[in-house]
Amino acid sequence: MSQIQPPNDNAEVGQRATPLSTLIFGVASGDMGAVEAQLADDIEWYQMPYNQKVKGKKAVMTWLKAGSTSEKKPEIINNVLIGKWGVFEYWNVGTATQELIEFGEKQGWPFPRDPSSLIGQKYRVAQCFVYHLDDDGRIDLMRQYLDAGSVWAQFK
Repeated sequence: MSQIQPPNDNAEVGQRATPLSTLIFGVASGDMGAVEAQLADDIEWYQMPYNQKVKGKKAVMTWLKAGSTSEKKPEIINNVLIGKWGVFEYWNVGTATQELIEFGEKQGWPFPRDPSSLIGQKYRVAQCFVYHLDDDGRIDLMRQYLDAGSVWAQFK
């Protein structure tokens, strides 16, 4: 059964929600219980363009909790789920916070300049997740694609 969603501000609610849209909107709202419920224990998250792999629910939740500290309002571009495979593409619109900067420094993010100067600045970056569901309907594989350079270019 296919489930193809057009861009829709309300796609995170009701029947049209997919596991990845539920996860992203849970991160944005700080509902980490809803986020955790979407993840398989043995999840693998591949982050492009850095080719970093985060493995296991605990490690993935650490990243997602850090992301939830940044003020966000996701805007859906595409939300597709066919069988066990899905694609979720959205504009990640947010504001950099102290907590997000601190997490990024610990992870060695390649900030373009003094990271503390980015606090309070707004950003908008397109992201795309390709993901797979296990037999219980939980996400066990995510590949995230984004252009990190376009994020840094937005900061003044």
